[in-house]
Amino acid sequence: DERKTSSHQGEEFMLVIKGELLVVYGRETHILKRGDTIYYNSIVPHYVGAAGDEPVEFLAVTYNP
Repeated sequence: DERKTSSHQGEEFMLVIKGELLVVYGRETHILKRGDTIYYNSIVPHYVGAAGDEPVEFLAVTYNP
């Protein structure tokens, strides 16, 4: 299970609606649950996906200059 990170200009905001969201941001790893949010600079290598075997629903707002 290889997680491919991405890096690009801009910023991202995410709100978890259902399930658990795994966010790898640089050297940090976060598991977000329903109602949690995260906001970050997209230039830092990052990965976003389901934290486990269950599906995850989240709202993502991205800004790309």
